[in-house]
Amino acid sequence: MQTLNYPEQGLSSEPASGLDINQMLVAVREHSWVVLVCASAGLLCAGVYLKRLPVKFESKCVLQLEPHARVLGFESENSQGSPAETSLQTILEAFRSRSLLTRVVHDLHLQEDPDFSPIPLSVEGAMGALGTNVEVRQRRGTQLIDIFAQHNNPAVAQKLAAGMAEVFIRSQLDLRSAGARAALEFLVTEADRLKMHLQKSEEALQGYKESNQSASLEDRQDTVITALKVQGNNLEEARSVRIRLESDLADMERFAGQSVNLLRITSVLQHPTIAATRTQIADLQSRVSTLRLRYTEKHPRMIQAQLQLRDAEAALRDMVLQIPATVRSDLERAISTERNFEVALKGQEKQALALNRQSIKFKVLARDVETDRALYESILRRLKETDISKGLQLSDLRIFEPAPLPSSPTSHSALKLLALGLFAGAAVGGGAVLGVTMLAGAWRSTEEIEGGTGLSVLSTVPKLVLGGGRTLLDVIGDPEQGGLEAFRTLRTALHLRARKQGRNCFLFTSALSEDGKSFCAIGYASTLARQGVKTLLIDADLRAPTLEKTLLGTDNLPGLGDVLEGNLQLTGAIVRTSVEGLDLLPAGKVVPDASELLTRHGIQSVLTSLRESYDCLIVDSAPVQLVSDSLLIAEVVDAVCFVVRYGKTPRKVVQRALHLLRDHGTPVAGIVLNGASVPAGYGYYGRAE
Repeated sequence: MQTLNYPEQGLSSEPASGLDINQMLVAVREHSWVVLVCASAGLLCAGVYLKRLPVKFESKCVLQLEPHARVLGFESENSQGSPAETSLQTILEAFRSRSLLTRVVHDLHLQEDPDFSPIPLSVEGAMGALGTNVEVRQRRGTQLIDIFAQHNNPAVAQKLAAGMAEVFIRSQLDLRSAGARAALEFLVTEADRLKMHLQKSEEALQGYKESNQSASLEDRQDTVITALKVQGNNLEEARSVRIRLESDLADMERFAGQSVNLLRITSVLQHPTIAATRTQIADLQSRVSTLRLRYTEKHPRMIQAQLQLRDAEAALRDMVLQIPATVRSDLERAISTERNFEVALKGQEKQALALNRQSIKFKVLARDVETDRALYESILRRLKETDISKGLQLSDLRIFEPAPLPSSPTSHSALKLLALGLFAGAAVGGGAVLGVTMLAGAWRSTEEIEGGTGLSVLSTVPKLVLGGGRTLLDVIGDPEQGGLEAFRTLRTALHLRARKQGRNCFLFTSALSEDGKSFCAIGYASTLARQGVKTLLIDADLRAPTLEKTLLGTDNLPGLGDVLEGNLQLTGAIVRTSVEGLDLLPAGKVVPDASELLTRHGIQSVLTSLRESYDCLIVDSAPVQLVSDSLLIAEVVDAVCFVVRYGKTPRKVVQRALHLLRDHGTPVAGIVLNGASVPAGYGYYGRAE
């Protein structure tokens, strides 16, 4: 099987210039050989690096962090829940400090050790070599610290690992020993100072109590606050009564002499005499109603009851008219009561403020006493817990595993290095493929083409593969490769719509050569012919004709050029192809001045005469960017079908060619994306992945 190598139908294997992930995958798949070459180179480099690595022995000493409680620099095992003196990260940084490296160099005599270095080293040189050969790491999730030492001499590797651990522990002990003495002196001095300060604070508090009689200050404050709340409640109640009486009195003055309206006022309704009279009237009304059921209006008992009811109602009206004077008296008493409560409340507030001012200094003195007592007790507790002898001997670290003498060289992670080299090479290859493709500026999707040209993509034609002695027409008609369905899509989008508009002559052209215009013209014409449409395929590329050789296997037949020169009749130039219903008008002999021939003799008359004999005319012409032949032919056809090669034709070239066609007023029906890398059966869709 081989990729179809038709002169006008190629496919670039460059990936899309966009960032679409599917396009990237297709591009890398098309140039997989580049990725494989780079991956092989990376694997080779990793292998060479492994061979050049020097032989080294490695020894490891393991330290364990044992945090002790800290008391101002002294360590105590009796305290509970105290953190370690330094975090693991601080310890790791301490291993890299210059002072520790200098001490290790001096203690282990590395400057003059011929096993460590065959040549004498300065202190700086020995420190640099030590830092290169020793690595300190923490085991994740543990309190263990690994000290790795590498050297070409196994004894030196063991010496460096063990020496680093021992020197670090000794340096810690030296720091603890010096700090413990200073801390003890500080504790004693601080205890004496706090003791005197506590004594002064207690004396000041006691003197204030005696001078201000503050022993029962809190009880007095509680009593005053309670009385203050009671007076406040009384004042609020008196104020509400006064407001209600003022409102009722205003209503009484407004309804003066109107007993009915006065009865609606709250103070009138709630007056005891009014309430009793209203109750009496209600009883009399009930009695009259009962008697009315048994007697007539002129019965003596009925007359007596009605007379009593009228007397009670008259008495109620008189009482109501006398109520305003009573309410005025009640209002005066309410105002007087409210003023008395206000005076009493202000007195309680002054007393409360005086007690608060008195308690402020008392609380300050009491708080000072509590603070001084807490500090003094803390210092005493620290002094009791501190053990000088233990403080001088404790260390946060102990040797968990001593450094062994390595018996075999360190085995490098060959598989890891090889895998890293393979991955790095593949990444470089893939990145190179994607980078070159992004710089190429070619289109690989319908979205990009439609956005960049403003035209619709009529169909996406996949890359076809020749094999097994099949011809181009056989490959186009093979449904397994997707070409047949792609041209059916093109037929649906172009011919059926154009037929309704009375169009039957289409020009296939492109921006550059080898974009696949001739291939698309053959595929489209053969698809129409298989559907029963009488089709004529015209090779109007008089400079580089290809249709005759592709369809008939020969290139010596007369054709369009001879017809335009008047050397041959049009009917004698048309030949039949192997596809039923598809005829071919070859280009004939190669004509260098094709544009002059097309202009002088006119292609329009040829097409006009052919329209009457065929249902559809397919014209294949030269690329727009190279010569002007297609622009001349485009003026006399119904529509132009512009072919763009997937991943090959530069965007700017396509846009410039379409601009030329638009300047000539040529209707461009749409774009055909040719030679796309798509999976089998993708002809149903219009996007190249």
